[in-house]
Amino acid sequence: MAMIRKGKVNRHEKVTQVLLSGKPVTPDEIRSVFVGTDQEKVLYRLSTNIYNIRKDGGIIKVIKDGRKVKAYQLVNFDKFDKNGRFIQTKAQTQSTKKAKEQPVVETVQSEQVKEAA
Repeated sequence: MAMIRKGKVNRHEKVTQVLLSGKPVTPDEIRSVFVGTDQEKVLYRLSTNIYNIRKDGGIIKVIKDGRKVKAYQLVNFDKFDKNGRFIQTKAQTQSTKKAKEQPVVETVQSEQVKEAA
């Protein structure tokens, strides 16, 4: 089952929308999308936004010329919806993981008891 977060679109999700083509996008192209909006200062924190995209599950390829960033490319763009939100499968809960692990531990312990006897 796929889960997509609902609610307000975050700034890094707006940057993700610009990168959804899967092609390299220059910082100037990103800037042009946000000119005249309340998010115009997005390039001040562009590296932070790229970090947040990576934290969500995005794979970002940074294309550089020496130390200068020429472009950013979202490699796994197919894992994002049109709003720039990462689509993920529902994670296993801790109780489910423990329930699956517990019989294995008991089996190992019972085998050790048999060997000792």
